[in-house]
Amino acid sequence: MGTSELSEQAWWRGAVVYQIWPRSFMDGDGDGIGDLPGIIEKLDYLNDGHGGGLGVDAVWISPFFTSPQADFGYDISDYTSIDPTFGSIADFDLLIEEASRRSIRVLLDLVPNHTSDRHPWFLESKSSRSSAKRNWYVWKDPGPDGGSPNNWRSSFGDVCRAWTFDEGTAQFYLHSYPPNQPDLNWENPEVREAIKDVMRFWFDRGVSGFRIDVVHRLAKDPEFADNPPGSDGPEPESPGRHDADWHSIDRRLFELRSVSDEYSERLLVG
Repeated sequence: MGTSELSEQAWWRGAVVYQIWPRSFMDGDGDGIGDLPGIIEKLDYLNDGHGGGLGVDAVWISPFFTSPQADFGYDISDYTSIDPTFGSIADFDLLIEEASRRSIRVLLDLVPNHTSDRHPWFLESKSSRSSAKRNWYVWKDPGPDGGSPNNWRSSFGDVCRAWTFDEGTAQFYLHSYPPNQPDLNWENPEVREAIKDVMRFWFDRGVSGFRIDVVHRLAKDPEFADNPPGSDGPEPESPGRHDADWHSIDRRLFELRSVSDEYSERLLVG
């Protein structure tokens, strides 16, 4: 099938996609918090496979991965396990099976820009300047005045510097969001391969695609130049910034797309 023909026949053209915030959607075990069993319980409401329900073609499920929940699951400490709050991997496999029976595809949130500061990758990176994973995150020496390496700012809450000083190794680490969500270093090919393996893990379990969180942040100026005056506030990003939508963004998107192209009819939304 040619590319143009596939494009015209792709399942997502005209599809109804329903976002599920798992915490508040449906509680399946009675603890007061929504979970994967609760989503399974409500699949007929979304589409029973026989013309009943809302007629949903796909669900996009916001993060349910293992996390300290400092940012409602967008601070991930394990990309390939499920937080016990939401269920188990067996629950997820059953969700895929039951959704498929009703012709519902499942999309997940991919959060590739940052992890939790409790992710084993960051704990190892932070342990020493000579750590094998030191370059998995963005570490910089203090600026000439002893302060932050540049004028980049965080995009969450009150406007603040996007750098936090680590006393143990006497360097700053970058966080485009709160300090407990350190940015991965997308200039490091090992990081890119690790995230691609995360995608393959979920594709292999039957996921039909990903909504990619803050994909514009995957491309930053590798020289870490200051942002222009007046453009370094919180999102939405302004033109000319060095901390997002850098020239390398096309290469980053191509790499992510190359993984989904290993599978049949997988969707990426950024």
